[in-house]
Amino acid sequence: MRILGIHDGHTSTACLVENGKIIHNISEERFTKIKGQGGFPKSAIEFIYKNSNISAKDIDLVGLVGYVKPLTSISDYTKGRQNLFPKIIKYLPTDPRWFIKKYVNQSRSKRLKDKKLISCLKSVGINIDKVQLMEHHQTHADTAYYMSHYYQKKEECLVFTLDGSGDGLSGTVSKVNEKGNWERLKEISSYDSLGIVFGRVTQLLAMKPWEHEYKLMGMAPYAKEEYAEEAYKIFTNYLQLDSDGLGLKNPTKLWGNSLLKDLRKAFKEVRFDNVSAGIQLLHERLVTNWVENWIKKSGIKKIAVAGGCFMNIKANKNLMELNCCDDVFIMPSGGDESCALGACLSLHSKNSKIKIEPLLDLYWGPKNEENSILKTLNKYKSKLSFEKLEDVESKTAELLADHKIIGRVSGRMEWGARALGNRSIIANPSRVENLRDLNIAIKMRDFWMPFAPSILWEMRKDYAVYPKENNSYLMTMGFDGTALAKEHLKAAIHPYDQSMRPQFVKKDYNPKYHKLISEFKKLTKIGGVLNTSFNLHGMPIVNDTEDAVYTLLNSGLDYITVDDYLVWKS
Repeated sequence: MRILGIHDGHTSTACLVENGKIIHNISEERFTKIKGQGGFPKSAIEFIYKNSNISAKDIDLVGLVGYVKPLTSISDYTKGRQNLFPKIIKYLPTDPRWFIKKYVNQSRSKRLKDKKLISCLKSVGINIDKVQLMEHHQTHADTAYYMSHYYQKKEECLVFTLDGSGDGLSGTVSKVNEKGNWERLKEISSYDSLGIVFGRVTQLLAMKPWEHEYKLMGMAPYAKEEYAEEAYKIFTNYLQLDSDGLGLKNPTKLWGNSLLKDLRKAFKEVRFDNVSAGIQLLHERLVTNWVENWIKKSGIKKIAVAGGCFMNIKANKNLMELNCCDDVFIMPSGGDESCALGACLSLHSKNSKIKIEPLLDLYWGPKNEENSILKTLNKYKSKLSFEKLEDVESKTAELLADHKIIGRVSGRMEWGARALGNRSIIANPSRVENLRDLNIAIKMRDFWMPFAPSILWEMRKDYAVYPKENNSYLMTMGFDGTALAKEHLKAAIHPYDQSMRPQFVKKDYNPKYHKLISEFKKLTKIGGVLNTSFNLHGMPIVNDTEDAVYTLLNSGLDYITVDDYLVWKS
């Protein structure tokens, strides 16, 4: 059975699952070169057809997520435009949650009759009869459960979702028993959204909402504790736990631009680092207390989480450290880019008896064929030099030991927001000066933002403080760094609080990247490298050789490697 998942929304994505195996999963942004590209993922679907050697007629089911006009759109956020719904909600004589739910239900009933949708589907050969509408938050929940070890081991767990907004909700809590039966225990309205509050604070600080929230998390440790607490107290006026501690509530009549306007007044003379620290504290405390309350109420101590809010690695660290929590699974890159995958998993679980394969890695995108690599390199031969190597990993390790900065393209591209070695910029993590080189000459990022390490799985406990055993290895969780990490990885951990968001590289899942780091360790005794996404600031992660060459020519990168080819500027 072949199932196509489509997310038509922010960071639009297409996914193909065949007989329980994830074949392809890729976001539209990798083709259009527009970060966070929304809309119908036509290029991603066409890529899936071509690289799977199938056509639309070979697809059995299509799961569609999105395609309802949102109450507050991303363009309203980024351009600061007034939106009709926040104005209506502010003056509603009735419960705004009821209003939002009714609007969403009415919109859902019209989705499959929408002429624009039908036209988009027809452009990729899909008949509307094959399409099933999927609820946004259920697809988040499906990724959290079906990609977890609880599903594989048939263990009971609680599943949490939390984000900005999707189909009128910003969060859910579900129970899944040993037989895989679902029971939704709680829904949180978009009106009571932590993601929306965080997004508006991101906009308040002149950054892109729904994209730059991680920058606030990176800034937060720089604030003094007393000032962070003062900002946090102000934020509690905008979002709180319900009286029973099992949900979130917005005690204001503020939403959308009216919320932004009020935040500007409340934080008029509050410094940006203190604002960042305050909203980060709000996020951490609300999420941690909310999850803890549900664990205590249900008695279920194993949890799985997904949704954009669970990309906050500091909050995820707190969940791992909860005494009442025995185990936590965090869906990698669990923002809206995961909804297409969730749609596939949901339909597969309902329509097939074949077990979904376990999550091992995220290398679900394109790879570069050698003839294509050579064609591109020869195209730029007046500007580039290159050679094919028998052992590109060992040569890369030598260059890293000599403090060269390298863009790496290897094998299939990783899916999601975080680079995992196959489309990464890598550097020697032991020298702080490399931070400046990366930030100014290549990444052009905000000066306070930390980078991340890729660490050999075998050395994870040498570098990361483990309060309890956890199988997180795909950059989903924050860890405190050990004394050795502060020595070996000083350029790849947070410069202020010494925390890190590591990728632990397993040999079985990425043998070439594991070999590269192992060779680097032989030369330097350091079991990790600095890893950041292979892109220029504001652009998506590179897809192919053309993208990689463009980045080399327009940055201070010393080298790039494309599979077995070492490339540098002439």
